[in-house]
Amino acid sequence: MNSQFLLYVLAGIAVLTSLTVEALKKLFNEKEISYSSNLLAVIVSTVLTVAICVGYILYTGTTFTVQIAVTMIALIYLSFLSATVGFDKVKQMIEQLGGR
Repeated sequence: MNSQFLLYVLAGIAVLTSLTVEALKKLFNEKEISYSSNLLAVIVSTVLTVAICVGYILYTGTTFTVQIAVTMIALIYLSFLSATVGFDKVKQMIEQLGGR
């Protein structure tokens, strides 16, 4: 996986995480259920990232390696940050670390 592909995947997961968290927050507010929005974002980003990565692994027939596990953990963390801070800030950080 190259960095461009990972940015596309991260953008997709971040959008899905943000939309899902907002929908759940609206639902919880209507039902008057108390929640922590950051904890909700962590849970949603973890579930979505694992589901998408497992789907990718099954679709491509890729063997599960340590590199994929580390990539999944990074995607979970970055999608959480994207959902709470904003995708532009995370993309800017990745580009600065990559030397672009």
